[in-house]
Amino acid sequence: MKQDIRNLFNEEADLKTLPENHRAEFAEKLKKQSQPKRRPYAWLSTAAILIIAVTIGFNVMQKEANPELNQVAPIIAQVEAVEAAYLKDIETEWQSFIAIADDAVLVERFRKKLKDLDTDYKAISVQFKEDYNNILVIEALVENLQTRLQILKDIQKHINILNQKKRTV
Repeated sequence: MKQDIRNLFNEEADLKTLPENHRAEFAEKLKKQSQPKRRPYAWLSTAAILIIAVTIGFNVMQKEANPELNQVAPIIAQVEAVEAAYLKDIETEWQSFIAIADDAVLVERFRKKLKDLDTDYKAISVQFKEDYNNILVIEALVENLQTRLQILKDIQKHINILNQKKRTV
């Protein structure tokens, strides 16, 4: 069993020779693997794209034919402008309140009150979207925003008074 390893590599009799048509067979197999496989339902994706394109085109044409459907009612635009102004003022007052307030319990109590008012406001907003011509709903929206803003202003005045008393004492 002991053999010289050099003798094993010198024997060329064990080497196999490749068949004459080996290159052609290999090229044929490689060509078959590189060809893309056809999907049996490829036409479905084309049909889906076509249907989507037609639907979008139809919707665009409908909107162009009926421009009154695209316009927002003037009352809605006015309410949204008032809402934006009040919400900006409310946020400004809240930030200044937080900057002045020393009592975390007080801040949390008023945060809860404002959150409750905001929840009510969202419920009223849903009613407004359903019936934007109802003046009572519009007044309720504005009143809710005014209440929130007034609470913040009152709190801020109260804190300023307390701070002045502390400075004088």
